[in-house]
Amino acid sequence: MTHALAIELKDVSKKYITKTGINYAVDNVNLTVEAGAFISLVGPSGCGKTTLLSLIAGLFPPSGGEIRIFGQKVEGPTSQVGYMLQQDYLLPWRNIYQNILLGLEITHTLNRETEEHALYLLEEMGLIDYRLHYPHQLSGGMRQRVALVRTLATEPDILLLDEPFSALDYQTKLRLEDLVSSTLKKHAKTAVLVTHDLSEAVAMSDRVYVFSRNPGRINTVIEIPPVISEKTPLASRNIPEFQTYFQRLWEELDVYEDR
Repeated sequence: MTHALAIELKDVSKKYITKTGINYAVDNVNLTVEAGAFISLVGPSGCGKTTLLSLIAGLFPPSGGEIRIFGQKVEGPTSQVGYMLQQDYLLPWRNIYQNILLGLEITHTLNRETEEHALYLLEEMGLIDYRLHYPHQLSGGMRQRVALVRTLATEPDILLLDEPFSALDYQTKLRLEDLVSSTLKKHAKTAVLVTHDLSEAVAMSDRVYVFSRNPGRINTVIEIPPVISEKTPLASRNIPEFQTYFQRLWEELDVYEDR
């Protein structure tokens, strides 16, 4: 890709008409994400973080403003963007091998080469020996790894992550953070993470956007220094500066909790 920016949002808003009037989920959002960068969106519940991911994914249009992916205006879903959710949504009647090929089948890109790539990713995630198992036979962390393989198998340039680790126990969550972070860096993917976990935001990101509530607007942007961002998420938590940036995020969000 020759375009330096993977994602551009300019004056983006999304409004909903309800019985009580017009409500804005997000309003006047401007942000850019460089190709290969990892950013996080944090903020109080209901501030429009997930709405923003859906807008970037092209699942519905903004009410105002413009969104571009690698310079092209977003007018609907595109294969350049993959979306990973809190739930893995693996199909219970399909084994793991069949599940990881689902996106390729839907996009009509399943062939010997793409199938081999999907199996390579499964092996990279340490799950190749489980390819004939069914979802109910796997732990929650293993299922999320399968969901990541299914998403990466279609070779998106951008990954949208909507609290993908929040349902996992803490130890599994930390391991998966490291695995996802290293995998995305290895494959030079751009990522946008929505999370309520402030330590996760600091540990995984190059930059964190703090949103205000009602309507959601960017209130603060915090750059995470390389001394933290270049480490694995687990190792970064042991860096002395880590607590400083965690505290900054905590104080930014504490303002909204008092309102």
